[in-house]
Amino acid sequence: MDGKRIGVGRTAEVFEHGDGTILKLYREEIDSYQVEREYLVSRYAHEQGLQTPQPLELVDRSERKGIVFERVGGASLLKLIGDKPLQLGAYAAQLAGLHYSLHRLQGPDPLARQKEQLEKSIIAAPMLTMEEKSAVLEQLARLPAGDRLCHGDYHPDNVLISGKPWIIDWMTGITGDPNADVARTVLLLSMGAMPPGTPFIRKIITSFFRQRLTKLYIKEYLKLSGQSYAAVNAWILPVAAARLLEGVPLGEKEQLAREIRRRLRARRK
Repeated sequence: MDGKRIGVGRTAEVFEHGDGTILKLYREEIDSYQVEREYLVSRYAHEQGLQTPQPLELVDRSERKGIVFERVGGASLLKLIGDKPLQLGAYAAQLAGLHYSLHRLQGPDPLARQKEQLEKSIIAAPMLTMEEKSAVLEQLARLPAGDRLCHGDYHPDNVLISGKPWIIDWMTGITGDPNADVARTVLLLSMGAMPPGTPFIRKIITSFFRQRLTKLYIKEYLKLSGQSYAAVNAWILPVAAARLLEGVPLGEKEQLAREIRRRLRARRK
């Protein structure tokens, strides 16, 4: 192995690699297409002038694929929010401003298309009936395809602060409608079941800060972009349904399913 392990996630581990670099080494079940895609999207984003670590090369390590990146260090925005919750407004504005900056860029042609990916995920999603999936797909069909660069998994843990903010983890980078990307961020910020046994007071506090961060983030994003909340809200239903296919905890999937059914009922009234 290269050097000391300095990070671990669902799809990869991060190791010290050399002077000013790190190695992001993907788990064996992650296929080479996904790794190459992250490399290409990361390179495109960096070449467009976004604050994102420069990808330097693709590597192989014992049947695992990896990418060598420029090392930027710093703490995640999520950690900073936890450490300094009274600065939530400033962090929310930073999160929104950085998101808007990437949405101003056109998506590169080789990227998979957002609506196509969502459609595939909705069709395969668990916990929904065929009738419910059909209704969600009808909603998706009415929405614009878009041609902007979207991150696909934008949340405070994918923003590092090291003097300036850096966007990381482009495996889900895609060409599409920024409003869909924002809708996913809204879901990531506002939903998520806490582990069993979490004290009641901690649940209340966490829920308060989640909702506050979501409100401040969306308010700042809409101000910067000139978009309406209705345009973002229209994407919540298909984005939530597609997320059911992901490896999220059962409690969060149940939250998503309840929200999907609530929205479907509201549409029928």
